[in-house]
Amino acid sequence: MNYELLIITGEDSGDLYGGNLAKEIQRLYPDIKISGVGGKHMRSAGVDIFCDVSDISVVGFWEVIEKLGLIRRLYKQIAEKLDSGNIKGVVLIDYPGFNLKIAAAAKKRGIPVFYYISPQVWAWKKGRVKTIKKCVDKMMVILPFEKEFYQREGFDVEFVGHPLLEVIPPSLDKGEICRDLGIDDKQLIIGVLPGSRKKEIVYMLPTILEASSLIKEKYPSAQFLLPLSPSISVGQGFSLASEYSYIKVAKGRNYDVMKASDLLITKSGTSTLEAAIIETPMIIVYKTSALSFYLAKSLVNVQFAGLPNLLAGKEIVPELIQSKANAKDIAEKTIYYLENRDELYKMREELKKIKYSLGEPGASKRAARIIIDYLSF
Repeated sequence: MNYELLIITGEDSGDLYGGNLAKEIQRLYPDIKISGVGGKHMRSAGVDIFCDVSDISVVGFWEVIEKLGLIRRLYKQIAEKLDSGNIKGVVLIDYPGFNLKIAAAAKKRGIPVFYYISPQVWAWKKGRVKTIKKCVDKMMVILPFEKEFYQREGFDVEFVGHPLLEVIPPSLDKGEICRDLGIDDKQLIIGVLPGSRKKEIVYMLPTILEASSLIKEKYPSAQFLLPLSPSISVGQGFSLASEYSYIKVAKGRNYDVMKASDLLITKSGTSTLEAAIIETPMIIVYKTSALSFYLAKSLVNVQFAGLPNLLAGKEIVPELIQSKANAKDIAEKTIYYLENRDELYKMREELKKIKYSLGEPGASKRAARIIIDYLSF
C-alpha cells in the first residue's frame, strides 16, 4: 500500500531539520511518499515540494499582509491534499501561525498530526497550548524543559534531543580553519554574528562594528571574523564591513567562525545555541525598533533572551538588550571578559553543561521512529 506523509515548515532551519527527518523516515520505510512545504534540504531528501519555503518565510506585520494571498492559496492546496484520502499523517515543524491551522484541518479529517520543533508557547502566547492540544496527537520536543511543560498540560510528548547536534560537525579544527581563513590562531579572534535577516543587519551590525573599533583600540592585534549569511547582499552587509579594514568576512561560515573565535558577539537566537554546542563563550546582543521591542516585551513570558540562559535557568552568558546594546557597553563587556580569562573559562564550562543537556545526536532518527511506530506501518 502506498502511504503519503506531509511535512510542512515555513523557515530555512525547519527545512534543514525536515530534510534530515525525511531521510530517516525513508530509511525506516522506503516505500513511503513524502510531500510538503520546504526548501533545498527537503527537496534533496526526496520530498515532493509543492511550495518553496522561501515564498512564505516572512518577518514582520506588513510582510505577512503582503503574503496573505499566497498563504491562503497554499492552505487551500493542502486542504485538498488532506481530502484526497492519501495522506496518512502530517508532520509540522515550528511555523505555528500557519501550521496550527493545518493541524486543525488534519485533525478534523481524522489524520494523525505530529509536531516536531515545538512552537515556543512557553515563551509567549501560552493560550495556544489549548489549541495545540486539541489538534496534535504527538509532540516531539527538542529542548529538555519543553517535555515537562507539555506533560503538565496533558500532552503525549517525547524529548528527542536537539537536531543541531547532528548538524554541527563534531570535528571542527581551529588550526585548520584559521589557516584556511588566513588568520593567526595564536592571536585573539573575535567572531561577530549580527543575524541573517535584513532588519537584524540594519539594527545591529553598525553598532557591533562600532564596538569592534573600541575593542581594537584596547587590543590592536585582535582579529575580527564576520560570517555574513549568503542571503545578505553586498549593500546590506559588505559595504558596512568594508569601512573596517580589519574585519574579515567569511561568508556563510558560521560554524567555522564560532570554532575559531575566542569570544563571540552574537544576536540572540539559534546562533547562541549553536555557539553553546561548539562551546565558544559569547556576548548576546539584540536591538530592534522601539515599537517592536515594546510589543515583544509585553508578550514574552521568559526572563532571558538567550537560549543558553533559558536552559541554564540563570544568566551564564551576558545579555545586552535594546538600550544596552550600544557600542560602548558591548565593547566594555567584551573587554571585561578578555581581561578576566577565568570568567571565560567558567562560561565555557557552563556551556558544556548546556550542550550535554540537549541529549545525544540522533534527534531525526528518534523522531522518525516515533512517527513510524505511531502510524504502525
